[in-house]
Amino acid sequence: MKDRAETRTLAGDAYAVIHRAIRSGLLKPGQRLRFAELQALCGMSVSPVREALVRLTAEGFTVSDDHRGFSVAPLSVAELLDIVATRKLLEGEALRLSIENGDSEWEGRLLAAHHMMSRLPRERDDLPTAIREDWDLRHADFHRILISACGSPILIELCEKLFVRADRYRRLSVSVPKQDRDVVREHERIMSCAIDRNAEEAVAALKDHYQRTADAVQRLFEMQEAL
Repeated sequence: MKDRAETRTLAGDAYAVIHRAIRSGLLKPGQRLRFAELQALCGMSVSPVREALVRLTAEGFTVSDDHRGFSVAPLSVAELLDIVATRKLLEGEALRLSIENGDSEWEGRLLAAHHMMSRLPRERDDLPTAIREDWDLRHADFHRILISACGSPILIELCEKLFVRADRYRRLSVSVPKQDRDVVREHERIMSCAIDRNAEEAVAALKDHYQRTADAVQRLFEMQEAL
């Protein structure tokens, strides 16, 4: 039992390392994943690395081929639009319910999360086309708290999975040149409408926020195809 528990712990650590490498772009979309290289990256034996890949495949971050093994899941406009459309449906409803059910404590946590996020720039100073990790953590907290009062643990779990699934596309959106958007104002609008208990406007602002990210990434794909 102890050996199995240790393997699960190592598999969790391997998952975190590989997932982070995929999110950061160190492991690129479509890249074939070789066990020897992943073992070196994680500093582990093959068993926990394999378990981590099985989990990543179940979550859509890697794909498995009987003949070629594992590779990083590709990015596509089709998947992007599917994720965004589903997020609009689920998170829109979760936000509506949170505005309906949320108390003053929820309001306070939302205001605090927005304040903490707004005090940091989104882009890295040394690499303006990349997201700062500390901002990214606060950004995730903001969106998590936004829907936390919906009253449905299952709905929250589904929204969390979609948030994680959208992460690679969100990171790509920062690198799109000449964007006509103000992400700070977008978050502020969502927060203000939620605090004012204006569910219709808050949900519309949230959906617009997600659509703007999708539009930016889709434009990037089109630019790459034109090269």
